[in-house]
Amino acid sequence: MSRASFLFLLLLLLLHHHHIAIPLATSATPPAPANSSADVLLSFLAALPPVSQRILLPSWRANANATAIAGNGNSTAGPHCAFLGVTCSSAGAVVALNLSGKGLSGELAAAAPRLCELPELGALDLSRNNFTGAVPAALAACSGVTILDLHGNGLSGGLPPELLSSHQLQTVDLSQNALTGEIPAPSVGSSVLQYLDLSDNSLSGAIPPELVALPKLKHLDLSMNQLSGPLPEFPAHCRLDYLSVYINHIAGELPHSLSNCSNLTILYLSSNKIGGTVPDFFASLPRLQKLYINENAFTGEFPASIGELVNLESLAASTNGFTGVIPESIGKCQSLTVLSLHVNRFTGSIPVSIGNLSWLQKFTIEDNLISGTIPPEIGKCRELLVLKLQNNSISGIIPPEITELRKLQVLSLFKNRLHGPVPAALWRMTDLEELHLYNNSLSGEVSADITLMRNLRELILAFNNFTGELPPALGLNTTHGLLRIDLTGNHFHGAIPPGLCTGGQLAVLDLGLNKFSGAIPSDIIKCQSIWRVILKNNLFNGSLPADLGTNTGWSYLDLSGNQFEGRIPSVFGSWRNLTMLDLSGNKFSGPIPHELGVLSILGNLRLSSNRLTGQIPQELGNCKRLIRLDLQNNLLNGSIPAEIITLGSLQNLLLSGNKLSGEIPDAFKATQGLQELQLGGNSLEGAVPRSLGNLQVSLRILNISNNRLSKQIPNSLSNLRYLEILDLSENSLSGSIPSQLGNMDALTFVNVSFNDLSGQVPDDWVKLAEQSPGGFQGNPKLCIHSDASCSKNQFGEHRSRTKPIIIGLLVSALAVMAFGLCATS
Repeated sequence: MSRASFLFLLLLLLLHHHHIAIPLATSATPPAPANSSADVLLSFLAALPPVSQRILLPSWRANANATAIAGNGNSTAGPHCAFLGVTCSSAGAVVALNLSGKGLSGELAAAAPRLCELPELGALDLSRNNFTGAVPAALAACSGVTILDLHGNGLSGGLPPELLSSHQLQTVDLSQNALTGEIPAPSVGSSVLQYLDLSDNSLSGAIPPELVALPKLKHLDLSMNQLSGPLPEFPAHCRLDYLSVYINHIAGELPHSLSNCSNLTILYLSSNKIGGTVPDFFASLPRLQKLYINENAFTGEFPASIGELVNLESLAASTNGFTGVIPESIGKCQSLTVLSLHVNRFTGSIPVSIGNLSWLQKFTIEDNLISGTIPPEIGKCRELLVLKLQNNSISGIIPPEITELRKLQVLSLFKNRLHGPVPAALWRMTDLEELHLYNNSLSGEVSADITLMRNLRELILAFNNFTGELPPALGLNTTHGLLRIDLTGNHFHGAIPPGLCTGGQLAVLDLGLNKFSGAIPSDIIKCQSIWRVILKNNLFNGSLPADLGTNTGWSYLDLSGNQFEGRIPSVFGSWRNLTMLDLSGNKFSGPIPHELGVLSILGNLRLSSNRLTGQIPQELGNCKRLIRLDLQNNLLNGSIPAEIITLGSLQNLLLSGNKLSGEIPDAFKATQGLQELQLGGNSLEGAVPRSLGNLQVSLRILNISNNRLSKQIPNSLSNLRYLEILDLSENSLSGSIPSQLGNMDALTFVNVSFNDLSGQVPDDWVKLAEQSPGGFQGNPKLCIHSDASCSKNQFGEHRSRTKPIIIGLLVSALAVMAFGLCATS
C-alpha cells in the first residue's frame, strides 16, 4: 500500500471510531510538506472545519477503501484520482479540482493555498460554497493554475492586486461575494488575464485605466458594485468583446475611445449616471450584438449610425432623456429581437422602417412624445410578442395590419388618441394574453370572437366609448383563467358574464361607470381569488344575498351609486381581508351590522346616502385601522360612540345629515390624526368639546353646523393652527368669539351665522367677514368693529334671507377642500 493510502485510511479510522475532528489550520501555520498529490489533498481536507470534512469524507472514504482493497499501491493513478471533484491526467497528476456547490465553509485562506503544491493543477473551482474571509493572495502564485473560480461565496475584504498581475492566471471569477475597497491597478506588462468577473460585490472607487488596458483582456464584468467616476479611456489595442458595468454609480460621458474596442459583442452600461450625448461611433463596433444603455442620463438625439450594427440583437435605451426622432436607420438592424426605447422624450412618428425588423420580438416606446399614426408596416414584424406604445400622442385608428401579428402576447396602446372601432380580427388573436386599450376614444362592441382568446389574462378597455353587452361566454374558455378585467367608463349594458372567474384566477374586476344591470352573479361573489371589485355607478339592483358566505380573499369592494336595497348582510363581518367597503349611494335600509366591528384591517367604510336606521355600532371602534368612516345622509339616531371618536388612525369622520342626538364626546386626543370632522345637520346638544383643540396638528375641516349646540365657543379652538374650514352655523352658541381664534392663520372659510354671538369679530377675521359677510349673518349682537358702527346690528338680518347664500358658500368651500385633499392623496 502507498504511503498516501495508508495516511488516508489512518485519518478515516480516527475520524470514524473516535469522532475526532481534523484540527483546523490557521493562516499563520504554513502547509506541511507533501510527498504526493494525495498528501496535498489530505492537507487541504485537514484545514477545513469539521462540517466541511464530513461533506467530503463519504466519497473520499469509499474511493480510498476501494483502492486499498484492490491493493494497487503501485498504480500510476492513486486513490486521489477517484476523489469527489478531482480530475487527473493519465499520469495521475491532479489537473483540476471542482468542488462547486458542495456546501463547504470555513476560512478559504487557511486551506486553499495548500493546493498550490499540486504542480500540475490548472483549474480550481470552489464556487457556490460558503467560504469566508479574505481572498487568498497566494493563489496568484500557484504555478500551474490558469482558471480560478471562487464566485458565490462570502469572501470579504479587498481584492488582492496579485490576482490581476499574475503571470499565469487567465480566468478569475470572484463574483457574488462581499469584496470591498477599490480595484487595484494591475501591472499591464505581466498580466495574461483574459476573463475577469468581479460582479455583485461592494467594490467602490473608479475603474483603473490599467484594467481596461490589459493586453489580453476580453471579458470584463464589474456590474452590481458601487463603482463611481467616469469610464476610463480605452486603449488603441482594446481586445474586449464583453464589457458589463451595469448597476453602479458611474458618471461622466461615454468616451469616444470605446470605439477602439472593435471586437465588442456585449456592452452593458445600464443603471448608472452616464450622461451627455452618445458618440456617433457605432460604425466602429460592427460586431455588437447586445447594447444596453438604459436607465442613465443620456440626452440629445440617438445616433443614426445605429443602422450600421447589422448584428445587433438587443437595443435597450429606455429611461434616459433622448430627444428628436427615432432614427429611420433603425430598420437596417435586421437582427434585432429587442428594441426598448421607452421613457424618453422621443418625438415624431414611429419609423416606417420598423417593418423591416422581421425578427423583432419586443418593441417598447411607451412614455415618450410620439405622435402620428401606427404605421401599417408594423404588421410585417411577424415574430413580435410584446408591443407597447402606450402613453404617447399617437392618433388615428388601430391599423388592421396589426392583426397579422399572430404571435403577439402583449398589446398596450392605452393613453393615446386612438379612435374608431377595434379591427374585427383583433378579437381573434388567440395568443394575446394582455390587451390594454384604455384611455382612448375607441368605439364599437366587444365581439363574441373574444372568447377565442384562450390565453387572455388581462382585458383593460377602460375610458373609451365601447357599447353593447359583453359576450355571455367571456372567460369560460380561457386556458389559465382571466386575471384582471377593467372596463370602467364606457357605455356597456346588460348583465355581467357569469364565467369571468372560471379558472379561479380573477384578481381585479372593475366595471364601474357603465350601465350594467341585474344582480351580481353568484359565481363572482363566491370567487375566492378576487381581491378588488368595483361596480360603482351602474344600474345594479335588488338585494345582496344574506347567505353570501365567507370570502377571505376580497379586500376592496365598491358597490356605490347603484340601486341595491334591503339590509347590509352581516356576513360581511366574516370577510376578514376587507380594507375598503363602499356601499354609498344605494337604497340600503335597516341597521348597520355590528359584525363589521371585527374587520380588524378595515381602512375605509362608506355607507353614506342610504336609508340606514338605528344607532352607530360602538363595535366599529374595534376597527383600529379605520381611516375614513362616512355615514352621512342616512336616518341614524342615538349618540356618537366615544369609541369611534377616539380612533387613533381615523382621518375623516363624516356623520352629517342624520338624526344623531346627545352631546359630542369630549374625548379628542393629541395623538389622533383626524383631518376632517363633519357632524352637521343632526340634533347634537351641549357645548362644543374643548378637547377639539387637542387636534392642533391634524384637523383641517370642522363642520358642526345645524345642530343644537349651546354655550360659548371654547378658547381651545385657537390651537387648531392648520384648520382651513370652520362651520359652527345654525346652532345656539352665545357670548363673544374668543379673540385667540384670530391666530388661526390657515383659515380660508368661516361660518358662524345664525347663532346668538355678540361682541367684536377677532381682528384677524375682519377680512374674512368683509369678503363673506354671509358667514356671520343672523347674529344681531355681532359686529366687525368696536366703534359706534357696532350698534347698527350689521349681522342681524333675518335668517331666511341669507341661509341659501351660506349653504352655497359652505358647499363651494367644502368642494374645493375635498378636491385638494383627494389630489394630495
